[in-house]
Amino acid sequence: VVLKLVPSVAAILRLRRPRVLSAQDIRMSSFDQFGLDPRILSAIERMGYTQPTPIQEKAIPVVLMGGDVMGAAQTGTGKTAGYGLPLIARILPKANTSMSPARHPVRALILAPTRELAVSDNLVKSWADTPLRAGVVYGGVDIRPQADMLRRGVEILTATPGRLLDHVQQRSVNLSQVEIVVLDEADRMLDMGFLPDI
Repeated sequence: VVLKLVPSVAAILRLRRPRVLSAQDIRMSSFDQFGLDPRILSAIERMGYTQPTPIQEKAIPVVLMGGDVMGAAQTGTGKTAGYGLPLIARILPKANTSMSPARHPVRALILAPTRELAVSDNLVKSWADTPLRAGVVYGGVDIRPQADMLRRGVEILTATPGRLLDHVQQRSVNLSQVEIVVLDEADRMLDMGFLPDI
């Protein structure tokens, strides 16, 4: 999991580069200590988490403070929640219940190298109790239903690089209000030749 805004990505997406912070001295033994919204804490409980894993303990505070994180941990250690929970917490204050697509711009972009990873990264359980909208776009399927979903508005978008570019070219997605970029499995995306797309 990489939550790093490299200058080229930041320039492409016209993002403000957050300051880099360290989590070395931060120790959290409970999700309550992070100061997360009660709706997020409820989702954490439903997901079966009782205490933060090491990657969550280190990543969550830094992401909450707007810092960059480059994290590595084995499969099953909660990396998605490590970036997903604070990502939701950061954009939740801007959420609303309006039906207007203009009130639901993409604020968080999660790039994943494959359809399987993009679908597994969907943070449905985490934001279920909030007015946030999330969506997933990937290749190999009809683009029209995805374009319709994007036009209705989503705050959290998980995408594969190629399909995201298709939507950008078709102008079915606007990334001008993206605040957070996650490059999930960044090394794998680079190995697969996605550097130009990213």
